[in-house]
Amino acid sequence: KMTVWILLLLSLYPGFTSQKSDDDYEDYASNKTWVLTPKVPEGDVTVILNNLLEGYDNKLRPDIGVKPTLIHTDMYVNSIGPVNAINMHH
Repeated sequence: KMTVWILLLLSLYPGFTSQKSDDDYEDYASNKTWVLTPKVPEGDVTVILNNLLEGYDNKLRPDIGVKPTLIHTDMYVNSIGPVNAINMHH
């Protein structure tokens, strides 16, 4: 009979209920999008860049002879470190 009373008292105490209030979901982002990309070892990145730049002549200016090529890119930032607004250092 004593355990019934204890269980009844615990179920009435708000800290032991399993219901979640609206405040519990305040910081919850429901529209998270995770993009998983394979990790590339640093040596592979160097090889890829060297292959792409093979035959590139850095002495030639891009505006000689033809119109410049427009390149549109997207960038995703995973995190940003601390920003010092006074010294403009980040």
